[in-house]
Amino acid sequence: MKENHLPQRLFMFLAGIFAMSVGVALSCKAGLGTSPISSVPWVVSMFTPWTMGKLTIGLNLLLIIAQPILLRTIYIREILGQLVTLFGFGYCIDFAMSLLFWVEPTEAVGQWTACILSTVILGIGIFLCIRAKIFVAAGEGIVLVIAFVTKLKFSIIKNCFDVTLVLISLAISFGAFEEIRGIGVGTIAGAILVGRWVQLFSNKIHFFDKWAVE
Repeated sequence: MKENHLPQRLFMFLAGIFAMSVGVALSCKAGLGTSPISSVPWVVSMFTPWTMGKLTIGLNLLLIIAQPILLRTIYIREILGQLVTLFGFGYCIDFAMSLLFWVEPTEAVGQWTACILSTVILGIGIFLCIRAKIFVAAGEGIVLVIAFVTKLKFSIIKNCFDVTLVLISLAISFGAFEEIRGIGVGTIAGAILVGRWVQLFSNKIHFFDKWAVE
């Protein structure tokens, strides 16, 4: 009987969720624009009393609700898993934002350092969550569902999904401030670099292979 290494994988998963939340918080603090998946909550948090974490929970709840509607069936385990992941991720983002209260770069070097570091930390978090194979995040879940329903490649749907979120964020920003806020070169950097970091870590870090499950 194969060992599923659940305790180790659970630790990896929780560490990955926390790393992702720190990466998101740091990208917000950098001031160059956060990642596409976090862009809508970040922009809305700028003119509402709700925190980044709570808005992240709200947006992702909508993504979770959309999945059984598109599939026309409900997979209870997957939905519950995404809900547990979502609430943990949302509250971790708020904790990370308070933890990084001192990070307020004003010069380009500091902003870019924080931005690039945020992509690295996000990449580490995503890598750990993927390797753990516990639950998928709501953002990944909706993309998987749309790809399944439309029979299109995951990468194509992922790109379209990210672009859609950024366009929504831009529309909200213009509507609220009549200018672009929360979206910038950091958003582009995140969209390009995070996936590259995940691929690099997957190719180079083999310490967790001993806990892998098929």
